[in-house]
Amino acid sequence: MILQGLGMPDLNHRTKSRYTQRLHKIRKQMTMLSDDFASSIPTEGNYSDAYFAYNFPMNLMKTIVVVQQIRSWYAALFSNKRRVSVLDIGCGEGAGMLGFYHGLRDQGDKRALDLVGIDGSRKMLRRAKALAAWTRKSDRRLKTRFLSQNIDSAYRCEPKGRFDVILLVNSLAEIIPEEVIPTQFIKAVARCLTDDGLVIIIEPALKRLAHRVMRLRSSLVKQRTLRVLLPCLHDNDCALLQVEKRNEWCHQSISWSPPDFLKIINQGLNREIDILKFGYLVLAKSGVTLIRPQGHLAISQLLTEKGKKRCFLCTPAGRVELVRLNRARTSCNESFDKIKKGSVIEVHDVTMKKLSYWQVKDNTIISILK
Repeated sequence: MILQGLGMPDLNHRTKSRYTQRLHKIRKQMTMLSDDFASSIPTEGNYSDAYFAYNFPMNLMKTIVVVQQIRSWYAALFSNKRRVSVLDIGCGEGAGMLGFYHGLRDQGDKRALDLVGIDGSRKMLRRAKALAAWTRKSDRRLKTRFLSQNIDSAYRCEPKGRFDVILLVNSLAEIIPEEVIPTQFIKAVARCLTDDGLVIIIEPALKRLAHRVMRLRSSLVKQRTLRVLLPCLHDNDCALLQVEKRNEWCHQSISWSPPDFLKIINQGLNREIDILKFGYLVLAKSGVTLIRPQGHLAISQLLTEKGKKRCFLCTPAGRVELVRLNRARTSCNESFDKIKKGSVIEVHDVTMKKLSYWQVKDNTIISILK
């Protein structure tokens, strides 16, 4: 369906020569779109084909990953609902709402879904409607509708009603371009949730945008009006906001296999398209009874150095450096070698050299929970 929308329905490695001019135009648009984005200029509507070719599949997959994370940790969520309602604010071409749909369906969840998308761009809404209509052909349990409406920081949930999930997928930076995301805006959105509903925020993994989300998370935790379910596993101060140099930011780096058409479009651009990078928050009302996972989140890859390996963890006490000397490797702690960014681990019996420095011993037990 994406290729049909781009006017290259049979694009592959054998047929790409037919579309030389079309591919050149999209690649040029992608470069201009990236330049404008780096300057905080929202011009997706001007380069809609480039956005559809590159950003749509990436954002779709990011949403699928987040939904899978939610279902992995909170399997009982919405278990008593025969139909789930979703509102996608600033839906664009529908990557968020359709990503949520595929995230459920890919895990065998066949319950009925009502998807509502709101956006101020009629051009993008036309594509979203076409994609939704194409998806509905194979799934009668899916209902969709779209509203054309400009959205700003004064937005109050429309249409009236309650939703099980409200999505803000790559839309907050356009709705609120300032350095601070007002908690009033998020709380106003959350008033449209059902009692056990979720707000899912996904943003690009740029330092400035990620810091905005990190500060938003800290404000919401302090105000106790909403509960952070993911990616944080505690309600204390953000570990990375405490780092003095402030040169780190919380984001995900997930490997995936991009479709062949995206690899073809990327030829000559050489972007890192096989890694999904994004920041996200999953929020619930403060009274929700879901049990949060135990353990610590790995916020770095495993770093190999001479004579040792190390990684960084997000803990209630802040950012912690977890170190294992090569000579301390045993069958008890061999799982240390499998730690990846995003892993959730349990650690028993370490030596705390400092509050922020834990050293793995011969008898330290390390378990990777996820």
